[in-house]
Amino acid sequence: MKEGSDPISAWQYYAKRARAVLNIAAALKRGRLGEMSDWDEFVMFVSNRSSMPDAVKWFYRALDRHVFGLGFSFITYQVDPEERLRNARRALASEVSLWLDCWKGGRTGRVSDFALYWNDDQRRWDLQIDYHGLLFAAIALQLALVVADADSLFFCSGCALPYIRPRGRKRPKSGWANYCDECCADGVAKRRAVERYRKKRLEAIRLHSRGAPISEIAEKLNTNTARLRGWVEKKGKDAGATARKEP
Repeated sequence: MKEGSDPISAWQYYAKRARAVLNIAAALKRGRLGEMSDWDEFVMFVSNRSSMPDAVKWFYRALDRHVFGLGFSFITYQVDPEERLRNARRALASEVSLWLDCWKGGRTGRVSDFALYWNDDQRRWDLQIDYHGLLFAAIALQLALVVADADSLFFCSGCALPYIRPRGRKRPKSGWANYCDECCADGVAKRRAVERYRKKRLEAIRLHSRGAPISEIAEKLNTNTARLRGWVEKKGKDAGATARKEP
C-alpha cells in the first residue's frame, strides 16, 4: 500500500493478527500449542489425515483474507508433542520475522533496521534503530520485543551490539553505560566501571589542586560532595605519608 492510502480494515487485520501472535507466544511459553482459532490467523496445520478439499477451501479463504502484505504459511502437524511444539515455535519466529521484513518489499535502498548518528553531547557515534518514518516498522519491533519478553532494545556499551533486557531486569539510566550479558560475564562492565571511577577521581583531585571549590567540582563531575571530600582528604594524607618517609 502507498503511504497514506491504508484503509482502516488493514489496521484491524494487523491488530487481530498481532493479538493472535501474542496469545500463541504466551501459550508456547507454557509448553502448549495455543488455540487453533489464533493459529488460523496466519497458519494452516496440515497432516496426513487432512483432506484435500478442506486444504483447498482454507487456501482460497486465506487468499481473500490476507491481502495486506503479510501472507500465510503451512505447518506439518506432528504426532510427537515435542516435535509439534518445535514446529510451532519455528512458525511463530517466522511470523515475527515477516512483520519485521515485509515492509521492505520492493525497496532498493535504506532497508537496514539501524542507522549511524553523531552524538553531539557525548562526542561519539551512536548506532540507533531506524524506523524509516513508518509506523508499521515500529509496531513490528514492539511485537518482537513483547514476544521475547523484553522491555526494550539496548546497545551494549562494551561490544556496541544490540541486545534485549528481560522485563524483570532494571533499566539503565539515561546517558549511563549498559552492558549485555556476555560483556558482564567477561568482566567488561566491571573493568569499565573501575576505569571511570579512577578517571573521575584523578580529575577531581586535579581540579581541587587548582583551587576549584568542592561544590563546583561536584556539579561538573556529577558526583556528591561527600565522596569528593573523601578523595581529596585521602590524597592529602597519602601526600603527607610520602613526605614523612623521605630522608
